[in-house]
Amino acid sequence: MMKELREKLSSFPPGEFRSVYKSSLPDIAKAGLLNALKDGGFRAFHEKLILIPSFPHGIGVGVGLMAQTNVAGKILKLVIGSEAGASTNPESKKLASELQDRLVSGLGILGLGVSEPGWMGKLTNLKSTAKVLSSGEIELNFHKGFVTNGADAEGYLVVAKEEEQNRFGVFFIPRDFPGLKIEEVYLDVAREATHCKITGENFKIPSHYHFIEDYTKLGADIHLSEMLSAAVLFCGAIRKIVSDLSQGSESRERFSVLGKLWDLSGLLYGKCLEISDKKDKDPTYKIEEDHPYGYEAILDECISILESIPNFDYKKEYPDLGLFCTIHPARSPVYIKNRLKQSKSWRKFGNL
Repeated sequence: MMKELREKLSSFPPGEFRSVYKSSLPDIAKAGLLNALKDGGFRAFHEKLILIPSFPHGIGVGVGLMAQTNVAGKILKLVIGSEAGASTNPESKKLASELQDRLVSGLGILGLGVSEPGWMGKLTNLKSTAKVLSSGEIELNFHKGFVTNGADAEGYLVVAKEEEQNRFGVFFIPRDFPGLKIEEVYLDVAREATHCKITGENFKIPSHYHFIEDYTKLGADIHLSEMLSAAVLFCGAIRKIVSDLSQGSESRERFSVLGKLWDLSGLLYGKCLEISDKKDKDPTYKIEEDHPYGYEAILDECISILESIPNFDYKKEYPDLGLFCTIHPARSPVYIKNRLKQSKSWRKFGNL
C-alpha cells in the first residue's frame, strides 16, 4: 500500500501543496499510516514514516501525520479510555470515539491549538480563557496563532485557561461552529501540512466538549512524542539525500561523507525505534525518561556535513529539509529542562 501512496503523491504537480494532504488521506489510511491513532503501534508507524520523505511532497505530508498521530490522536485516546485527567462524561467519550474513527479512516482532520502570539512556549502565558457558566455550558475566548493541519480540519482542540480552577483545559470546537474565524497560514517549507489561525469570542459550548482537565500534565510528553516522529522524518530525509547523491559519477569521492550521513541517521533511527517499543509496551511510559537521546546532536552534525559537500546546496536542492532547523528541538523549554536534569548524572559517571 505504500507503493500506492507514492503513486498518489507523485500525481500532484511539484508546485502544488494546498490539496495534497487532504486529497491523499484515503491512500494514507490504506497504507496503515493512521493506525497508531487507534490501536496500532508506534514502531509500525515509524517504520513506514521513515519512507515518506523519499516520496514527492513527503516531508509536508509527514508533518501532518506526526501532528495528527501524536497530538490530536493522543488526546482522543485519553478521552476514550477516560484515563486520569480526561473527561469521564459518556458524551465526551462518544464524541471522541466518533472523531477517532473518522481520523483512522482518513475521512477527517483534527487540529490542536496551543500556541498564541507571545506565549514563548509557556502555558502560563496563554491568554485564551474558559469559564463554566451556571447553565453548565462553557464560555470560551481564544486566539490561536498556529494550528498544524488546521486549514482543512473538521474540528479543533483548543487549550484555554480555566481561571477559577487555575488549570489549562482542552476543548473541542467543530469547524462549523457559528462565529469561528479561520485564517490560513503558509510556511516556506513543508507546505503540504496546511496551518491556520483560529479565533473565537464568547463561544458557549456544551460541557461534553471539555475533553481534558489539565493539559499541563500532557504537554511535555505530547511535544516529545511529536519530536520523536520528527526525528524519524529527519532520518528519512537524510537517507533520501544519501540515496540521490550516491547515484552520480561523483559517488566514489563522496562515499566517506555519505557513509557518515547514513550511519548517523541509522543510529538516530535505531534510538527512535527503541523509544517507540517502550511506548508500545507501556502506555504510562514518558519519553522524558530517555530525553534528550541525540536527535539535536545528530541534526546539527548532519546539517554541518551537508554544508561541507562541495558544489552542493542542500537548501536549494532539498528546501523542505529546512523544516527541521525551523523546529529545532534544542530550542524548546522541555529540552533545556531535561538536559539540565540529565547533566546531574554526568558528574557521577564512573563513581562506583
